[in-house]
Amino acid sequence: MRKIFQRRVQPAETAVDNDATLVHVAIAGGSLSEWDQFGSQWDQRLNELVQVVRGFGVEVLSLYPYGPDADDGRVRDVDFERSLSIGDVEIVVHSTTDGRQRICAALMSVESSEIVTEGFLDRQLFGEAGNPDLVIVLGPANCLPASLVWELAYGEIVFVDQGWTGLSIESIEDAIQEYSLRHRRFGGVVT
Repeated sequence: MRKIFQRRVQPAETAVDNDATLVHVAIAGGSLSEWDQFGSQWDQRLNELVQVVRGFGVEVLSLYPYGPDADDGRVRDVDFERSLSIGDVEIVVHSTTDGRQRICAALMSVESSEIVTEGFLDRQLFGEAGNPDLVIVLGPANCLPASLVWELAYGEIVFVDQGWTGLSIESIEDAIQEYSLRHRRFGGVVT
């Protein structure tokens, strides 16, 4: 069972205007235990987030826990994993605190004759939404969450120094505004 991974090569001149490319936003914040404590406020938070991202033309919003927490063991049986739509925005909530587990699960579904490409893995992980354009990380700017591995490949990262429970909608708007000022090169270097 030999699988070959083919990497997509990006031309150096791939910068785009961000206002036309913000389709998929990912937010990483909070631990599973924080999410569990949030309880009945989930629906209200999801509606608030959808209202903000909808105004910027976002079609898909993905939520990830920041990473494992010492108290996560007590909510192991609670499953946050779900997909739903609110209006014209698709929401995907992931409960895996280790992004490597999601990649391994995607690779386990590969047929032995299939060639694993970057596009294939993108489809397995994100469906038609594709890799996130913007990844908003809640917390300090000196750490990246373990829940995001593949999501950071081409996404622009904006840090918001707030936690899940204290997150303000204005901070999400500010993060999207910051994204809109960036010139994306997808790893390419303009010389």
